[in-house]
Amino acid sequence: MPYEYWCRQCAAVSPQRRPRRVDAEDELVEHRRHTHGGLAPAAGDGVRPVHDEARGDGCLPSGSWLFALFLLAAVLSNCWGR
Repeated sequence: MPYEYWCRQCAAVSPQRRPRRVDAEDELVEHRRHTHGGLAPAAGDGVRPVHDEARGDGCLPSGSWLFALFLLAAVLSNCWGR
């Protein structure tokens, strides 16, 4: 499961998901150093796991596959109706 950092104060999120939690924590430390002077932001920040299935990378189909399946079903139902 990939990880990403997030910052509530400036609405920053890691540019890419990292496979290891420690890599996302390293990006969090770099973000704190460059943006907040090395301090933790008052609004909070952290590292969280991201589920790939929600993006269509896992076992669940993405929205584009569902649309293509629906379009195929619509075309086939139109062909069978005549």
